[in-house]
Amino acid sequence: LNESFFNEFTVRLPKPAASVVEALAARKILGGLPVSRLLPDDPSVANLLLLAVTEVSTDQGMDALVACLKELL
Repeated sequence: LNESFFNEFTVRLPKPAASVVEALAARKILGGLPVSRLLPDDPSVANLLLLAVTEVSTDQGMDALVACLKELL
């Protein structure tokens, strides 16, 4: 959704982000923050996931996240 970003960006998922984050956590992957946790009274943000990538993010970690997202979505 962002045209530009530094290390945080938001993606729209085809299903609620909270359930995706919970499924990722069950696989020991910290998969971002559902925007609905920041704006609980706004149903329009249910499918938005806020992700951050920093200097401590690894290719291995990103690959694991992407693989699980492909499986879950």
